[in-house]
Amino acid sequence: MRQRPCAGALKVPKPPFGKSGLRDYFYYLLNQGESLESPNSALGQSVAQESPRLDVHEVGLIAATQAEADRLVERIAGTMRAHLPSPARHRFTAYGLDQAWRPQQLFDEVHWFNGSLTCPPPQEILANLCSIVHIHLFEHSDTKLRHGFRTYHWRSAGDLTEFLASLYLSREVCGLLELDWESYCIWQPRIGCIATVDSGWGSTPRAATEVLLASAGAKSPSSSDGEILIIEGGIDTRIGDYVDIVSALERSFEFDFVTTGWVSRNYSGYGLKLLRFHDS
Repeated sequence: MRQRPCAGALKVPKPPFGKSGLRDYFYYLLNQGESLESPNSALGQSVAQESPRLDVHEVGLIAATQAEADRLVERIAGTMRAHLPSPARHRFTAYGLDQAWRPQQLFDEVHWFNGSLTCPPPQEILANLCSIVHIHLFEHSDTKLRHGFRTYHWRSAGDLTEFLASLYLSREVCGLLELDWESYCIWQPRIGCIATVDSGWGSTPRAATEVLLASAGAKSPSSSDGEILIIEGGIDTRIGDYVDIVSALERSFEFDFVTTGWVSRNYSGYGLKLLRFHDS
């Protein structure tokens, strides 16, 4: 059996009820009593409430060419707009290395999209733009990256843009399960770790959970560190649905994970995305 990673690297703001205390947490948070099992309006009321103020998050999206960077920005922003017409907490800046100018501003985080091995990550430029650097790869690369860079392997550009849009939507909406973004920003992966994402969708919480478990279980890493679960749902998503999903995954996985999520009137069913950093 694998050893659990050290808890607390990433977290969501909640009282110390323990790993199995999500149900207690919802009682604490909403004081809903018996309505926990049938809170038909509780989630909608929570989302409708004024969310805590967050500063605009400056995100740099950098690629080999300006056309590629622009295309990635439009894909991410377009996916977000399908569920939130006017995202207000993120500002995306596209930049291609084929441009004569260089970004002058510092970003909250930057993403490098490595579409080809012939154009390795411009590590010096990236490090000068931000302390949080994400390297997105679609092929195996032997390039030695700086310590602290967060490296991801993706099957397709579609998987990448859908995950980033979902993660940023969770910050825009600030629902019941809000990620501690300060913790997210200062967290550093262990040397040699690479991130992968498993996804699952179903018309019910149980169906979505089973699809995710089938995907994640087929390639379970020997060790992992820094797991984030995103729960996507419609506006009629019940608090009990969150409890069912998280409880089922906690029973199945041998590692801890933090949970965030969002809801939308334009979303049908339940979507799950599990990000894991593990040894390469």
